[in-house]
Amino acid sequence: MKVFAGVPTGLSARDTHKLMGRGISAFALLLLLQTSGQILTQMQWTAGWWETVFMWAFLGLLAVFVAASIRGRGLTWTAAVLSGLVMFGLILWPAAVPSSVPATIGTPWLWAMINVGAVWCAFAFGTVVGCAYAVFIGGVFAVIRTMPQSASASLPVALEDAAFSTVMGLTICVTIGILRHAAQRVDSAAEAAIVQYRDAAAETAVSNERLRLDALLHDSVMTVLITAAQSGSTRERQASAKLAGSALERLDKQGTEAPEVAPATVTELAARIRFTVDDGVEDPEVLVSCDSPEHLVLPGEIVRAVFEATTEAVMNAARHSGATRCEVRVAGHKTAETARVAVSIKDNGTGFNPELVSDRRLGIRVSIIGRLDAVGGTADVISAPGAGTEVRLSWAGAAA
Repeated sequence: MKVFAGVPTGLSARDTHKLMGRGISAFALLLLLQTSGQILTQMQWTAGWWETVFMWAFLGLLAVFVAASIRGRGLTWTAAVLSGLVMFGLILWPAAVPSSVPATIGTPWLWAMINVGAVWCAFAFGTVVGCAYAVFIGGVFAVIRTMPQSASASLPVALEDAAFSTVMGLTICVTIGILRHAAQRVDSAAEAAIVQYRDAAAETAVSNERLRLDALLHDSVMTVLITAAQSGSTRERQASAKLAGSALERLDKQGTEAPEVAPATVTELAARIRFTVDDGVEDPEVLVSCDSPEHLVLPGEIVRAVFEATTEAVMNAARHSGATRCEVRVAGHKTAETARVAVSIKDNGTGFNPELVSDRRLGIRVSIIGRLDAVGGTADVISAPGAGTEVRLSWAGAAA
């Protein structure tokens, strides 16, 4: 059974998740700043155990959440715990404050965090749970507001304050749900477009290959058969045999040679890498970025070599390193006479000692280093046990 909403997998949904975390952090810090004076005033009345758990632990965990919102990781569990601290801190407020306090004590300072608590709950557990949280904590506050520890407000005033907090909390929780749903729809549409593009590309490739084979059969094989059928002299039969050998050689090349790859820009190369690793890698979070002039075009064989070496490095990280994050950075640079492309594939996995890798392990030596060496490029593998792995690919030459 799924408890937490969890970190979404789609690119747009992940970005929305991180942005919402940063927005919630700013919202919480602003409310905390506004209520800081009330916190200092009420500290003289609250019990030590309540301050330790529901103030100092709350403030410390809030700092963790702010840091997590900057890094983009660890947001869900901290939001869940913070929502619980707001809820139980408010419930236990009457037990932490004596009933003999003066009426000037005002409302508990945690009242200012009710809406943030609902937002944290929706962020961690989903919109429905967040809305239920907003309604429940609003009812709790309405009851506590009428007690002496909260200045003994009248029932209409308590209900008015609780209703205001509940409506605002519900509004924000629903907004979070709408943003998440919209981001998921964008990711679904993008994924469907990519699948459609791949299917169309595959059909085009099959069609082009069939046309090439038909042309080869017509130009070579049919010519041989017609010539052989019409040959009557020894010389004509020798010519037919020579044509047959040439046709067989062309058929052999047709089956063994890789199809020619069209030139592409560095930006297009990065897009192909992104589409491929997003579809083929599930465990590590793969982030692909590109920094290159828009019209820097690479030769087709360079595009193929860099693409295949990069995807192989990412697959190695997924299969062997135990990494949770892999960053692929594609950079292009062009001078008057030279085009340069560099790719860095860096993961946070267990790492290894490259000198201890057996020569029988061909994944790095052939699939990565060999591919770049074949087109005049270079590939370097930098790794150490416990320090992750970085693969650096580079090539320089004439642009297409």
